[in-house]
Amino acid sequence: MQNKLLTTLLNQTSLTTRQKSSVMSFLHNKVLVKRIAATGLGALVPFAFAPYNLYFISLISLSILFYLWSITSSTRESFILGYLFGFAMFGVGVNWLHISINLFGGVNIIGALLFTYIFIAYISLYPALCGYLAARFFKDARIITLPALWLLTEWCRGWMLTGFPWLNIGSSQTDSVLAGFAPVIGDYGITFFVCLSAMTITTLITGDTKRRVISGLLLILIVISSLLLNNINWTSDLNKDIDIALIQGAIPQEEKWKPEQRQKTYEIYSDLSKPFWSSDLIIWPETAIPSLYQLADDFIIPISSEQSSSNTMFMSGLAYKDSMSNNYFNSVLLIDDEHRFYHKNHLVPFGEYLPFKSLLGEILRFLKIPMSDFSSGDPEQKLFETDKGIFGMSICYEDAYGSEVRKALPEANILINVSNDAWFGDSFAPHQHLQMARMRALENGRYLLRSTNTGISAVIDNKGHIISRSPQFKPHALSAAVKLYGGETPFSRYGNSLILSLCILGLFLCLIMNRKTKTTIKNH
Repeated sequence: MQNKLLTTLLNQTSLTTRQKSSVMSFLHNKVLVKRIAATGLGALVPFAFAPYNLYFISLISLSILFYLWSITSSTRESFILGYLFGFAMFGVGVNWLHISINLFGGVNIIGALLFTYIFIAYISLYPALCGYLAARFFKDARIITLPALWLLTEWCRGWMLTGFPWLNIGSSQTDSVLAGFAPVIGDYGITFFVCLSAMTITTLITGDTKRRVISGLLLILIVISSLLLNNINWTSDLNKDIDIALIQGAIPQEEKWKPEQRQKTYEIYSDLSKPFWSSDLIIWPETAIPSLYQLADDFIIPISSEQSSSNTMFMSGLAYKDSMSNNYFNSVLLIDDEHRFYHKNHLVPFGEYLPFKSLLGEILRFLKIPMSDFSSGDPEQKLFETDKGIFGMSICYEDAYGSEVRKALPEANILINVSNDAWFGDSFAPHQHLQMARMRALENGRYLLRSTNTGISAVIDNKGHIISRSPQFKPHALSAAVKLYGGETPFSRYGNSLILSLCILGLFLCLIMNRKTKTTIKNH
């Protein structure tokens, strides 16, 4: 449409062919410049997250993206700009996915990169959808509608096809002034306020005087509100400490399941644990015992003997087979007076189970891609209740989901996550994962203990601060006295329902106002 209009104008003014070509070229280059800018802005966003923690980058990148959307009238072009932004963001931020597919999944590097590309191409659709919807339905009042749309599309990415909540914008703000919103509306709520702040910045630069004043006051209000919220102690210290030890064996992923490595694995973990059998709790990470529980007597019997003589509780990840159903589980074993289990509920698709098994099973067998075949545990089973504390449990990927971790509240007075980030080598992934664990502690006002195979193991306090952490890829024992907390934050009680309801309501009202405005204009 723009090109036809431009051609008509050029003909009417009798411009030469060269002049026409120059103007058309300028228009094309302007579109190209916006696309290049969107791609570059997206590529910068991962540096807002750990390990770089340049949290202001997400604010700046979104401010400019929102400006590009505001000067783009075409829904198609808005979709493209959002897609390019998302593809660069995830292409830089989660390209580490190919490491596990290639090194440990038995897929050659070309196949691993192809699978990673397909996945990134899929999740890039969500920011593209945000841009499309904004241009299609919400050309007015974007200062409210764009933050709401971004939050809703990000939230959809967190549950569609089991979800992938990695690089949620809110999670980049664990060290920023906006972190005060986390105990009230969670990381998705922080995403909303990052986007709202980005819109105010855009308006401050491009708006008229009235809009600039309103935007400036709104930005100040956001900052002051978060600062005030951050000073509120939503949960209460129970004045009870427990001494814990997080044992990091640093067994390379390519070695840990080899039969000849088994005895050495036991010796490494056992030697690291010896000084701490007088503490309250020793935690080994996800699948630290490289065996089914039913076949792990060489680990379990000596550990049980140590536990009974010391009264120290012991916890470790391992696999478990249910004799009644013949289902396999990725589990955590707790040994105190008895043996108890937590079975992982939220499994990693293609890593721990095969979705659409009837459709994809034969294809993957033909391609010789190995798959795990775990079953999901009870989604409501989140607690280990002991005389030393009530532990809210999660395994690996589960702590990426605030809505799932909060299920352990308000009963749990400490959160525990066992994980294995060895799958992703020396990449962004372990640092990003640790940052999400920090957000879970902050949302729920609880200490969180994170025990990992190769790092980064950490003790995180109820404000999301790292008290102590392990080095990566080195055997290490991390000990600390940690506090137990009671009560619940607004997020623990209501989850994402508050912020989602407000965003949906806001968009609905804007739609109604837009229709009334269009009807009024048409009638006049």
